[in-house]
Amino acid sequence: MNQFKIPPISTLSGSTLINYFKILRRGHISSRYYLKVFLTTLIVLISAPFHIWEEIVFYGRLRRFRFEKAPLFIIGHWRSGTTLLHNMLCKDPSAAYLTTYQSVFPNNLASKWIFKTFMRINTPEKRPSDNVKLHVDYPQEDEFAFANSNPNAYYNFFYFPGNYRKYYERAVHHTGLSDKDKLKWFTSYKKLLKKAALNIGGQRLIIKNPVNTARIKHILKLFPNAKFLHIYRNPLTVFLSTQRFFHSLFPTLVLQETSKEFIDGLIFDVYMRLMDDYHMQKTLIPKENLFELRFEEFEKNPVGLGGKIYTDLLQEDFAPVKKYFEEYLESIKDYQKNSYEIDAATVDLIRKHWGRFMDLYNYDIPGDVIVINSNGANKG
Repeated sequence: MNQFKIPPISTLSGSTLINYFKILRRGHISSRYYLKVFLTTLIVLISAPFHIWEEIVFYGRLRRFRFEKAPLFIIGHWRSGTTLLHNMLCKDPSAAYLTTYQSVFPNNLASKWIFKTFMRINTPEKRPSDNVKLHVDYPQEDEFAFANSNPNAYYNFFYFPGNYRKYYERAVHHTGLSDKDKLKWFTSYKKLLKKAALNIGGQRLIIKNPVNTARIKHILKLFPNAKFLHIYRNPLTVFLSTQRFFHSLFPTLVLQETSKEFIDGLIFDVYMRLMDDYHMQKTLIPKENLFELRFEEFEKNPVGLGGKIYTDLLQEDFAPVKKYFEEYLESIKDYQKNSYEIDAATVDLIRKHWGRFMDLYNYDIPGDVIVINSNGANKG
């Protein structure tokens, strides 16, 4: 089972009933997805009583809970190395994180003995876009979970990509949100993170979410002492990898018609929005709470840079956790990265849209990307 199954059920199946219908009302559903919506609605309805039980079980625990240490937020655009970094750091026995199961069923932790089985059956062994291993208990980013808890989460754009700009403005800038909606946004997100910490245990919550790259000010409002770890990568590789990832992922999620050409335009636009917002907001972070990491350097020396993250950013002793990182990296040593070919016209398009970021981070065409032009194949 190495490919994504595409059952006629949406990841919205983990949503609360009210949230689910709020999301559906905001987008046009294409007729070919009516069955998917119908079956998903049945699951949401079946889950509703368990959501009441969830509130009962977690009410007191959430009120009493306090984070032992400032959370660590891993930020950076999709396909910039956030998954590798997140997986490695979460090998620290004291780490808490949101699981793949919670990313879809954030409202069913008290009843996971039922819904986890359902999810396990439908989870592939690997991501088809890059062959990274998947499991319901592995660390996962939190935006899908947030989308199943709040209608103003950005990942609702995966269901209705035609509205991606509106979702970005609402989820990142809170444009058009009432004061009540804004308060709900903050309380929902903090509740989600608290539940992640309670679910796993551990002293420091480690959260990976590309969208948080652009909403630093919101994170700081919730966690003034939060730690931020920004990883960045050659924009040309990021485009090719995101393109492959999104072209594979979107068909499993959308509820309306879209096209690969539209998705490519979305990638260009969202990268610029995300990076511009990051550079506008990163000065809000106290210098000692921000660590910026070049993926290509991390890839060459992950343990060494992991040590710097502990000593410089977290201000903790790295020695006790070093062996856990080494064991994890040893377990994935045979992992094969994707190779890429790109035509010269697309290179020009990337330079046109993202050239300023390539200059900012001192990148050119990477040596492992093959550029196809009218004279044949040339290595970049």
